[in-house]
Amino acid sequence: MKGFKISFFKWLVISLICIYFGFMVGKFKQDILQHKVQLLELDAESLTTENTQLTERLNFIQAEFNAEREIHDVLKNENKELNKALDASNDKLYFYEQVVAPELSVTGLNVYSFSVSKGEEEGTWLYELVLMQAQQGRRELSGQIEITFADTDEGEIDTKDVKLSEIDSNFESSFKFQYFQTLKGNFTLPKEIKVGQVFVVAEANRTNWTRAQRIEKVYDWEGFIENKGSLLEELPTQAE
Repeated sequence: MKGFKISFFKWLVISLICIYFGFMVGKFKQDILQHKVQLLELDAESLTTENTQLTERLNFIQAEFNAEREIHDVLKNENKELNKALDASNDKLYFYEQVVAPELSVTGLNVYSFSVSKGEEEGTWLYELVLMQAQQGRRELSGQIEITFADTDEGEIDTKDVKLSEIDSNFESSFKFQYFQTLKGNFTLPKEIKVGQVFVVAEANRTNWTRAQRIEKVYDWEGFIENKGSLLEELPTQAE
C-alpha cells in the first residue's frame, strides 16, 4: 500500500510538471502570436496611413490634371477665336487693299464675295454679296445683278431655275457705287426644287469712261448643303 502511494505521488508530480510545462509552452506560443498580431496591426496602420497619403496625392494630381485640361481647353478655344479674328482681319485687309490699290486686282467690276448662312427660322437663309470696282480714276459704276438657283433634279424633264428676285421681295437687282457695295437679305427656297448650283451674274453698264462688263460666278450649293452650310465654295467657270 505504501508503494502504491509513492507511485501515485510520483505520477501526480510528473503530471503537474507536464501540465506546467504545457502551460508555459502554450503561453510562450501565445505571446509569440500576440507579438505577431501586434506587428500585423502596426503594418495595417502603416498601410492605411500610406494608402491615405497616396489617395490624397492621387486626388491632388487628378485635380491638377483637370485644372490643366481646363486651361488647355480655354487656351484652345482662345486660339480658335484668335485665328478667326486673324482671318477676318486678313480678309478685311485684303479687301481694302483691293479698294485702295486697284492695280493689285482685275480691272473693272468684280464680285468680291458671296456668302450664305442659316437663318433663325427653319429653311431660311441669309446672304451677303459684295461688289467692288478696281480701276484707276474710279467713276460711279452702275448695272444689274441677278442670283439664280439652278434646279438640277435629273428626274424632272422640265427643271425650273429660281431667281433670288422672285423669292426675296427686297432684293436689289440694280447697283450703283464708286468703290464697293454690299447687298444683304434673306430667302426661302421652294421645297419642290433641288438646287445644285448658284449663279451670280453682275452686268455693268457702258459709260463714256468704262466699257460694258459681265461677271459670272458659280457656287456649289449641293456641296454647301452636304457640309451643313459651312462653306459655299466657288466653282470654276468656262471662262476660267
